[in-house]
Amino acid sequence: MRINRPLIELPRLIDVSFNAIENMNDVISRLKLKGNFLVIGDQNTKKIAGDRVHKIVSENNSSEFYQIEGATVENAKLLQEIYTQKKIDAVIAVGGGGVIDLAKYSSFNNGIPFLSVPTIASHDGIASARASLLGQDRKHSFNAHSPIGVIGDINTISKAPRRYTLAGVGDIISNLSAILDWELSNRITGEHISRYAVALASISAQSMIDNKDILAKEPVEGAYLVTKTLITSSMAMCIAGSSRPASGAEHMISHMIDEVLDTKALHGEQCGIASIVTMYLHGGDWKLIKDTLSFIGAPHTLSDINITKEEFLKIIMNAHTVRKNRFTILSSGLSKSAALKAIDSTKLAQ
Repeated sequence: MRINRPLIELPRLIDVSFNAIENMNDVISRLKLKGNFLVIGDQNTKKIAGDRVHKIVSENNSSEFYQIEGATVENAKLLQEIYTQKKIDAVIAVGGGGVIDLAKYSSFNNGIPFLSVPTIASHDGIASARASLLGQDRKHSFNAHSPIGVIGDINTISKAPRRYTLAGVGDIISNLSAILDWELSNRITGEHISRYAVALASISAQSMIDNKDILAKEPVEGAYLVTKTLITSSMAMCIAGSSRPASGAEHMISHMIDEVLDTKALHGEQCGIASIVTMYLHGGDWKLIKDTLSFIGAPHTLSDINITKEEFLKIIMNAHTVRKNRFTILSSGLSKSAALKAIDSTKLAQ
């Protein structure tokens, strides 16, 4: 029995509701946050909700808005310098995954709390303790901390292009494949596995399947469901002390796509499609994943994300090199014949 397990850090307060941003000062008060606040966002999210958040926070607190573009290690270091110069006591990240990852990593390094205010529900980084930032050569996953609070304003999130919410579904449903990779590693390498984290990640994915009618037909209720479930998936990672319950071979494939192609596809779209083929390799119910994505109108074939069969073949044969220290179904590498069979059997190229 392993006693020395990671500390569990979870958000202290989660408000997912219509016009949740209006409750910002109440959230700040309940969390006993004081001092100087820095609200950060990019050019787009500044207009969508950043200015509004800054205005509300400024009613009761010292607040400043800072616009930043690009989830890079360099920008994270820039933010850290700003926190020190301006004596910032707490950060409020208003935006998508990039803005939130910048905040969680930079605030972690400076030892100050941050609030997560997602403007889209496209992936489960909105409440996790991991940050994905672009370095000199590729995206890297960094230790960070989870937000002290999450404010999911459904009025804002549901107005985003539907594509983003569907991408969130793809990211959540890919948990089914990630869990199998974790269990495989537990059997083969003896890696510790948290059954509680597995249960949360599995329930999250299953809820997308069980509620596919809502996701397909009800944009506001669907946005509410996906936002709550993304937070649940994030909490599974917090409990595990790593991204294991929600990131396996399918995420390696997505990261490899980012490295070698310029598809303009969203992270969750790529993970959803990749999980079809990794689930097939595990001998699992890949049809359930594909049928669910198809039913709700999410990408479920390679052509949906502008990738050719030949490109995807090379990607899945080499994806195991992305994160060599994480054991998955791809760790031994795929032969060309096995990779082709997986693509053809799942009809991803049709």
